[in-house]
Amino acid sequence: MILALNLHAAMKLLALGEDWVTRKMKIIRFKLIHIPAHIYEKARVLIIRCTRAVGWISEIRKRISMLIV
Repeated sequence: MILALNLHAAMKLLALGEDWVTRKMKIIRFKLIHIPAHIYEKARVLIIRCTRAVGWISEIRKRISMLIV
């Protein structure tokens, strides 16, 4: 449980940024889950088209990929 808590705190700081550090997990979960999107499959490729927050999600993905390298 302590490992999960520490991982959660590190990911908030490193991936989401300074303004998300004080937010609780419930708020973060709802912000990520409640993004409207259209999911479809075309030529055996799963495509997710988001209407908003695309820049925010791509920035998070970039930060996480930089942590792995």
